Amino acid sequence: MRVLLEAHRLARTQNLGGIDSYWRQLIPRLLKAKGADYTLLTAFLNPRHLATLESYRRHGTSMRHWWMTPEWLNALNRCGLSMDGFMGEQDILHLPEARRVGRTQARVVVTAHDLMFLHRPQFLKAEWVEQLHQATHELAQRATFWICVSDFTRDELVRHYGVPRGRTRTIYHGVDASFRAASQNEGAIQTTRSKLKVSDAPYFLFVGSVEPKKNLPTLLEAYGAACHSAHPPEANLVIAGRAGWGVQEIDGIVARFPKMRDRLRFLGFVDPSDLAPLLAGARAMVLPSRYEGFGMPVLESMAAGTPVLTTTCASLPEIAGGAAKLFDPDDSDALRELLLKTDGDKKLRDELRDRGFKRAQPYTWELCAEQTLAAYGECLQLDR
Repeated sequence: MRVLLEAHRLARTQNLGGIDSYWRQLIPRLLKAKGADYTLLTAFLNPRHLATLESYRRHGTSMRHWWMTPEWLNALNRCGLSMDGFMGEQDILHLPEARRVGRTQARVVVTAHDLMFLHRPQFLKAEWVEQLHQATHELAQRATFWICVSDFTRDELVRHYGVPRGRTRTIYHGVDASFRAASQNEGAIQTTRSKLKVSDAPYFLFVGSVEPKKNLPTLLEAYGAACHSAHPPEANLVIAGRAGWGVQEIDGIVARFPKMRDRLRFLGFVDPSDLAPLLAGARAMVLPSRYEGFGMPVLESMAAGTPVLTTTCASLPEIAGGAAKLFDPDDSDALRELLLKTDGDKKLRDELRDRGFKRAQPYTWELCAEQTLAAYGECLQLDR
């Protein structure tokens, strides 16, 4: 079985997101799992990126590199040019997300992360919405198989794009072992707090890019109101994530709650090596998102032994699996009360910590790779 993995994302060094993390975690495990002959397809102009990909070559993968930008290659795809000249002979082409692709004799496997562009287009830039809709519509007709990161996403894909359920499979993400290890490493927690200049006080933690779908304003409203209550929380609030777009209202919220100002810490982008101990040291992780196709911070927090507070939206209840406290993303009053309750109730935190740790145990990237390899086998058994 010859599998081509589109690998432009492996060479990126800036603005990494959830799909980048998924692909960078999955591909090394696929290579170690064997079961197929893998080739990476890359396109970039900077020769320094080749060193980034050397570790994959050492695991036995072949490389097909083209000295052009990914945008140029995608433009050629959109012109209807056959991809086979770029790819070589392959049985399967696995795309890490829905994107338009040129003609190919290979069977196409696509990982579907979410359909936010369909249900919550206001949370994305307009050009992205159109691109994602067109790509998903075309691939619904052309792709042989879809890997969905949650049952929620799978149901959405079947319902809205008519993809036959028999051509789909839910494969959950894994959790890197570093998150489980961080829960037992107090030294690493303290080192990370010192490095990131997080005070010794307890803290609630938000993880994610600062953008509309993450719903950070509701968290700030709730926490600000809690700081102005008769019995304010002991824990501060730490925001870990790069600034995205639509963040203008945050300054206004902070100005309305002056007692919150000195208790709020914006870290910006956090290096992945610091994320696990940062999570492990938190009193609770709060994810107020209005839409997630999976919600990695939920499982990563649970694996790190951190209580989770998240919303009733989209895939989040599915991923939390009864091991988190859920709230309505539009109800800042309810979140304020939940923050105060979690902050002051150690028994509740211990219960959430134990339930979450058990919930996260089965989720490994090795299992994700094993199931992905099985999906390739299913794909080859289907008619085109």
